Amino acid sequence: MASMEIYQRIVRETKRRRKVRREWKIEIPNDVMEEIVMRLPVRSIMRFQAVSKHWESMIKTRDFGARHMAHQRSKDPKLMLVSYGLSHIRFEQRDLETTSLEESLRLKTEKIEGAAMAISECCDGLVCYYRLTQAVEVVNPATETSLVSLPLAKFQQLHKDHPDRDMEQEIEAITDEDDGPDLVPFIFFTRFGFGKDSLTGRYKIVWLYNIYPATLNKKKKTRCEVFDLEERRWRFVTTRPLDHHQILSYQRPSFANGSLYWLTGDEQGYPSTQTKLIVFDIHTEMFQVTSTPPFISPDASGDKIGLCNLDGRLCISELKGDCTQEFWWRVEECDKWERIFSVNLISTSSWFGGIASQPLTPLAISRDNNKVVLSLTYHENLVDFDLDPDSTVYHLYYYGYYGFAVPYFPSLSLVDF
Repeated sequence: MASMEIYQRIVRETKRRRKVRREWKIEIPNDVMEEIVMRLPVRSIMRFQAVSKHWESMIKTRDFGARHMAHQRSKDPKLMLVSYGLSHIRFEQRDLETTSLEESLRLKTEKIEGAAMAISECCDGLVCYYRLTQAVEVVNPATETSLVSLPLAKFQQLHKDHPDRDMEQEIEAITDEDDGPDLVPFIFFTRFGFGKDSLTGRYKIVWLYNIYPATLNKKKKTRCEVFDLEERRWRFVTTRPLDHHQILSYQRPSFANGSLYWLTGDEQGYPSTQTKLIVFDIHTEMFQVTSTPPFISPDASGDKIGLCNLDGRLCISELKGDCTQEFWWRVEECDKWERIFSVNLISTSSWFGGIASQPLTPLAISRDNNKVVLSLTYHENLVDFDLDPDSTVYHLYYYGYYGFAVPYFPSLSLVDF
């Protein structure tokens, strides 16, 4: 009997404690939970999709992805080092301050022959890789997702080993100008621009290229194809405002504040001392040609002018005759240019094969240690520079093989495509 009483007492106590626990159960509001999840690493967030259908739908919304990206941009970017072999491409995410490897992704590709692989700038964590005659691939290294290979641009189709004559006729028929068809030209290779419509949130690839030889058409010098990742097709847009202008060949345009930027070249696409700035508004899909900013020498050759996106702003620099390079960036809020730093290429040349005649490109600025990371095209080393106005200290920042280096913010982009 005593045992039964003890048992019943235990049952009552257990029920009482369970009731207390239920009464003290903490319910976290959904908006607070979203704010917590938004601050987690991308791969952790991807795993949270398995919690419930509600969580999955929430994480896949553009609003959640945009807020996550805004939080990422409040911190230092990562550094994405890209390399490739005969049939693969590798993405390595490294910490900007320590260069330590954090994530890596190895993707199989078509066998790489002929023209080398090219890499676009990073836009919201998305990177494009492609070759002259190989379909563009859009990949998010953080989520390890990618779009199905894009169709070839007309530009690419014309450069296949055995071009289709019907395709050449199609190019003539759908040219965006109204001055009649012209001969199908050989086209200088140039890298496309990759950016985002700041109003609609759509990602677009913009491939602007020169018509060569220029004598084929004395007025029309360029053509431009645009690929909207939601429309999933290439289409021509007018380049009429660029009449009599060629772009500087082999450059990769820079995307900043809703626009893409190129430098102009001469009629062969080579550097000119009459350099202009080509601006393409991603939203309106319209071009304009402007003069370079007043701090650039009026007769500066295009190969001495640097153009890039630095910390989300358009950055322009000029390599002077004394081997100093001044860097300025656009302050959109007041529509002015601000000088941010200068470097002496004689001091950095020991890390770049003794070269002091080509402008350096700043990859990223670290807010944590007030340094900027500098690179030189076709050279593997990276150098960092202390941004203290009184400092002239340069350090070898990274040594090792890589094909391309781009500043990078891990994101959830592509999850809803």
